[in-house]
Amino acid sequence: MSLQRRDEQVQLDNSVTTVTERLESNEHFTGVGINVVVISLSIVALLPLLLSSRFWALPTWQIVVILLLWTIYVVNGTGGMMLHERFIDRWYAGYAYFGVQLLMMAGLLLLTTEMSGAIWIMILPIAAQSLAYSWRFTVTICLILLGLMWAAYFKQQSLEDTVIDLLSIGVSLLFTLIFTSIALRESAARSQVQRLATDLRQANHRLAEYAAQAEELATMRERNRVAREIHDNLGHYLTVVNVQIEAAKAIMTAQPEKAKDALDKAQNLTQEGLAAVRQSVSTLRESPLTNQTLAEALAQLAEEARESGLVAELSIEGEPGKRDPKVELTVYRAVQEGLTNVRKHARASRIDIWLRYEPKETVLTLKDNGIGADLAQKSASSFGLVGIEERVNLLNGRMQITTAPQQGFQFTITLPT
Repeated sequence: MSLQRRDEQVQLDNSVTTVTERLESNEHFTGVGINVVVISLSIVALLPLLLSSRFWALPTWQIVVILLLWTIYVVNGTGGMMLHERFIDRWYAGYAYFGVQLLMMAGLLLLTTEMSGAIWIMILPIAAQSLAYSWRFTVTICLILLGLMWAAYFKQQSLEDTVIDLLSIGVSLLFTLIFTSIALRESAARSQVQRLATDLRQANHRLAEYAAQAEELATMRERNRVAREIHDNLGHYLTVVNVQIEAAKAIMTAQPEKAKDALDKAQNLTQEGLAAVRQSVSTLRESPLTNQTLAEALAQLAEEARESGLVAELSIEGEPGKRDPKVELTVYRAVQEGLTNVRKHARASRIDIWLRYEPKETVLTLKDNGIGADLAQKSASSFGLVGIEERVNLLNGRMQITTAPQQGFQFTITLPT
């Protein structure tokens, strides 16, 4: 992975981490805030009782029960609510939690009926927490709370006064529900942003991994391509040069003029090969078909084979039309490598090259009358054939080899137009 890409990934990770930490802090603050609200309202509701002489004039058992119910309400409303959220998907969780809170609330209201105070405001957290379920559930809880208020404080009043008082309390409940609903939506939005930030971090990591894999794959493909170019190009020139030198050595004494001609050709090929190597280093080798057609390039390869002592026959059928340059280059490299293998290994006297243009395919066949090969035995000399097969596979083509010891060697490649 490049240094710039790595720096960009680190910066993005840091940004996402900062956002996530802030959201987690806000989420924690929200949880703490709910507990603070419950405890604060409970204290505000209890303080008037504790400051009232009428409260302390109550029987001791009643004071103890009120304080016990108040304590259970606070503990269940804070720690119990957090436990309830963990098991909210279980059907009994809501009944258990709200059942305890309603029972505590009923006891507190009924035991403080004859006393003025603010104990009734403890119904507000219960109503707000019921929003964790459906609106139907919330309405049911609110109606139960209003019923408890009526039973505790307004049962002896006239209908008109009862309606007015219950409407006042109902407005308080409605305001609490609206405010809580807004807070819950904001909390849900924060949670959604937190999930998106986490997904973004994970996607960024996956993207970085994919980019590294793609970069590695591209490097490997380029390395293989360069290896094929060096083998196909430089190997071809060196093979022809070696054949010319061997021919010159063989006829040096008997036919010095022909030997000199062979050495001159070898020298020219050496210069061409050197120029090709230099060009490969600078431009990774331009296509040999840049300034000539495929037929002309193949004819030149066949002529070089004849000069080395082979009988080389080239046959081209059909019209090339508009073909993919990659297809033509693959055909050229396959012929070049085939001729090189014949000179190196085949001990053949003849090679036939057939190129056939079809509407949807380009078919190339090379066949020699040499010693053949055993395909079950692989050697270093098979690298050229591997290179041809790689080129063919990259173009979604196919390659078929037919050979056996002492029965020549033939390969056919078929490339889609």
